[in-house]
Parts: sequence; structure tokens; C-alpha cells
Amino acid sequence: MLERLIEIAKQAGAALAGIQGSDLEAREKSRGQLVTRADEASHALIEAQLERSFSGIPRVMEEQANKGLPSRPYFVVDELDGTIPFARGMREWAVMLAYVEDRPTAGVIFLPAWEILIAAEKGRGCRLNGKQVRLGTARGLADAVVGLELNLYLSAEHRRRFIGRLSERALSIRSLACAGAAVAELLLGRTDLYVNCRGGKVWDFASGALAVEEAGGVATRIDGTPIAWDELEMDVLLAANAQIADEALNIALS
Repeated sequence: MLERLIEIAKQAGAALAGIQGSDLEAREKSRGQLVTRADEASHALIEAQLERSFSGIPRVMEEQANKGLPSRPYFVVDELDGTIPFARGMREWAVMLAYVEDRPTAGVIFLPAWEILIAAEKGRGCRLNGKQVRLGTARGLADAVVGLELNLYLSAEHRRRFIGRLSERALSIRSLACAGAAVAELLLGRTDLYVNCRGGKVWDFASGALAVEEAGGVATRIDGTPIAWDELEMDVLLAANAQIADEALNIALS
């Protein structure tokens, strides 16, 4: 299954790369959320390929109506993660697919402009461009670069606890507006922590959480509880090691 998901992600990524820079016919589907003909083209391609290879398994895809999550197992798909950066001609965008049983068990993140392919499978590790990834840096929060998702959906409490408190303690803060790119930076050792408090959905996090855990890192909710994978709307905290995760949670939740 993982090899087939990789093939599908590569096909969608190539199609998207060919569309970027053209007239995307971008429009707002909701405040702060864009959709373009590139999203729709990727959706059509991935939907057809999944139906061809895995007919009968439900799909949860960003560019379709989702009233909730189906009974597991199911596929979860972000046809174009980072639509706003993509529409602005930036390089921070990705295609993400995952297979979810009791939790994600196979996942792919493909960033064509970065020439990065991340593939993870439960119990079998995480690979970035074919090389095994092992996290576990000894850095604590004071020496950490933190990825934070900054968007219109953050509450004042989120801003106070996570943006305010973490920015006071960490070495530096950055925001890419693309969960796939944020996970790639964490796996590459460029950042040490990624927090997305609000506005994300299951398709933003399934592949990334699996990849980070299989690389030896930590994936939790922002309140420190395990991710249950039973809700469409989600938040997530991904860390290179337990020390950084615990420090961040203690600071934000105190």
C-alpha cells in the first residue's frame, strides 16, 4: 500500500507543479481558505487512483464534503497542502496521503518544489528521500526553533499561551502556512517543535504525526493528551524529543 500511495502522491505533485504559475482561478471557500483549479485537478487525479487501487475503502479528502469521519479504516488526503503559498508562487506546498486504522499506519508527504518525499509506515520507520530518519536531538526549548501555525482561527488564549509564551522561551519562531513543509523541516532538524492550535483538519496531520513518531519523535494534542484520530477538526503538537514536548506543554498550559 505504501508504495502505491507514493506513486499517487508523485503523480499529483507533478500535475500540480505543471499548473503552478498559470491562472489558478483562485477563490475563497471560507475566510482564510483558498481553493483553486489546482486543488480540484489534484483531487480528481487522487480520487480516481485511489478508487482504481483501493475500491471500497472510504476516503476523507479536503476537497469534498465531509460531514465527519467514516468508520475506520479510511484514507485521508490533502490534495494540495499550502494552497495560499502555492497560489503566491512559493515553494512550501505538498501532497499528503495516509491510511488510518486505529491510527495512521501508512503515510506520504511529497513536496515537489523541495524535491522531498517522506514515507512512513507503522512499526517500520520513516524515510526521507529513501534515507531513514531518526530524531532525538538533545536540544531543549531554549535552543529550539519552533514552527507555529499562525492563522485567523487562533483564539486570544491560543495566542497568549502558545505564541506569546513559546516565543519568549524559544530561540526562534517561524510559520510556513503548510503542515507538510513544517513536518519536513522538523524531520530535517531545521526545527525542533511544530504546533498547530486551531484551523487544522485530520488530513493536515495524519501523515506528519506518523512520520514524526516513526522517526522517534513525539506527537500529541496541544493539551498533551494522545491523538485519538476520531475527529475531523484537530490540533497537534509535534516534537523532536520528549524534553521539548514536555517543556512546551508545561509552559503553555501552566
